[in-house]
Amino acid sequence: MSTPTPMKHAPSQQGRTPSQLAAATPPVSTPFSNPAHAAFSPRGPKSSPQQVKKSPATSALMGQPALGAFNFDSPSTAAAMGALGIGGAFDIGLDNSVVNGLDAIGAALATEDDKLKRLDTILKTLSKQGLVSEAGIERLAQQIGLELLSEEQTTADGRKTRTLAIAGSAIALDIVLDNNIVQSISLAYHGSAPAVSRHMDDAAQILLRDLQLLPGQSPLTKSLGGFASNFGRLATLDKLSIVPGLDCHEALSGIYVSLQRLYDWDLSKLREQASMAGKSDSYVAAMAMCARHGRPVMHARGKVGLALQYWKQLRFVPPASDAMSAFADEHEKVWSLLLGCAPIEGMGLPPVRVSENWISKAIVKDEPSLDPSGIPLDWQEPENISLPQSEENKDAGMEMLHPDLSTTRVPRVMFTVTFDPPVMLPQNDWARLYMIANIEPPNIEMSNRGGPPTFDSLLFPIPAGVKVDPSEVRTLSRRREVLVYGQDGTATTRVHRNILYIYKPIYSQTVSEMPFSHPRQLIDMMPLLRQYAFLSTLLNSSFGATTEPSASVKEDTTKSNKDQGKGMSTTTTTRDQLADFFGNDEPAAAKSNEASTEASSDAGSDAQLDVILWVHPSPHLQIVFPLNTSTADVTLKIREGGTVEIVEDNITTSSGSEAAGKGKGKQLTRETLGRALEHLEDLCKWAEWVRTRY
Repeated sequence: MSTPTPMKHAPSQQGRTPSQLAAATPPVSTPFSNPAHAAFSPRGPKSSPQQVKKSPATSALMGQPALGAFNFDSPSTAAAMGALGIGGAFDIGLDNSVVNGLDAIGAALATEDDKLKRLDTILKTLSKQGLVSEAGIERLAQQIGLELLSEEQTTADGRKTRTLAIAGSAIALDIVLDNNIVQSISLAYHGSAPAVSRHMDDAAQILLRDLQLLPGQSPLTKSLGGFASNFGRLATLDKLSIVPGLDCHEALSGIYVSLQRLYDWDLSKLREQASMAGKSDSYVAAMAMCARHGRPVMHARGKVGLALQYWKQLRFVPPASDAMSAFADEHEKVWSLLLGCAPIEGMGLPPVRVSENWISKAIVKDEPSLDPSGIPLDWQEPENISLPQSEENKDAGMEMLHPDLSTTRVPRVMFTVTFDPPVMLPQNDWARLYMIANIEPPNIEMSNRGGPPTFDSLLFPIPAGVKVDPSEVRTLSRRREVLVYGQDGTATTRVHRNILYIYKPIYSQTVSEMPFSHPRQLIDMMPLLRQYAFLSTLLNSSFGATTEPSASVKEDTTKSNKDQGKGMSTTTTTRDQLADFFGNDEPAAAKSNEASTEASSDAGSDAQLDVILWVHPSPHLQIVFPLNTSTADVTLKIREGGTVEIVEDNITTSSGSEAAGKGKGKQLTRETLGRALEHLEDLCKWAEWVRTRY
């Protein structure tokens, strides 16, 4: 069949980008200091205060007295207002305590929040991509803006199949369907970059899995969502490319080549360390990912595109077999930075550059680093792309002024990074993240409660309809069953009732996407990102979705038995790895039966774990839990890079030379407690580990 003719697109098809976030300067004062902000924003406090200043109605109302002046003390007046539809949508500051009967009227009327929720539901429904079918794929190609041709063929056995050919300027995708069932796909790259062609087969396999029916799936339920997201990334790069001049696929593959060079150097340096002797390749790779400069991957973990992985679950516990490795790749959580491109729509944002030498082949500089704890990486500054002057490039380029006052026509395209998953940071660290990228932070996002969201409300959203007084302590009470293993390997279940206390709410923000100009900036972000990735892991394990509300949960013996059977081998493996890590050479089966009996005697009883959280100026946790006949009280700090520092405790001495606890003949030092938590990544399991060794 013939190859479809590529189609050019206007810049209007490129859509919104993160660069718009940098168009406005964040307010210096408190974000909710403008009284007109909440009253006239289409989404309440989430809109920009600058929009209110431009409203003619704002200046008129700003001169009025306080809203409390609008007072109606007659119930009949309130009822008339309700009949006219004046209710929650026309909020003029009525005091419900003054107007009798207003509560009943307000309950019958839809509030503004309810209307917005219904609107969001409608928008989410309309944004769904539909089902995998010939018509569905055709509609998707039209939405993306690529050309599509459809041809019908007859197979040797007489069956009729249809081939959908979707083409852009550098990529072409052929999809073969038989009665709306996808049989095969073919993804081709027509550019000149070998680094891009080398990875096209991996991208094709991901797209095929997004379209093909899995065991147990039906054509009536196979969604196009995954394919639309993955192919949309390729289509975006294709539409932003400028021929001749800029190939966005090549620009990202150049970053991949540079980061892969750095990753290989990290692996070689780690293998030279004495502590890595005898460690598996997967263990060394996890250390390079989580403790060095990250691991770049192209078209991996079901996502098309370039990703820089910087954190993962159970980083100290590598899979013991190929089957476990495949399971871990599928189910274990990985924190990544997804790299892409977007059009520049703001001022002062640098354009993309194309190079495979963002870092030199020597990796490090000859001269020593000014920071004794840092590595003097030899980063390079590639030249900007110079677009030829032509009518086709007139809207796709912009003039850049150099220090020598000369100008160059560069692409109106920038690099972007998407945080997967999004990162929740206190506002000071949120601003520091944008400072690392050398861009202005966007306007502060507001919550639907009238002010910036807090760290705890972002991590554990407040249920709808629940009122929270910011001056009061917020508590979360959860219940969780924890398997406790004795020294002889026997397992018992212990119920943990965990309570999280937040005494001081800290205003915070969520970062989902932002521009960047150099991969060095991504590397500089990693210590901060790892710090909060590890904090979220600790809190979610004890208070997240896998736990249950402690007040309304019933004992479930069947579930406990099932969980005990499923977790037996995995937990034992983790425990053996920890025993090996801390130098415990005695086999697990030969441990003291006396210690096992003591651990089992109270393993079935409930244990309460009290945790106090504060994240300013840095994340801290105070953990209190029962310890034999006493109570353990440990305060720890999550440092940048995801390491643990024990600040205070009543288990060990501050120096660690004379530990208060000498369980199993080994001293428990602060360093040992911190490293154990880093390995276990779970507050409940860590508390049981301490209890069985005290």
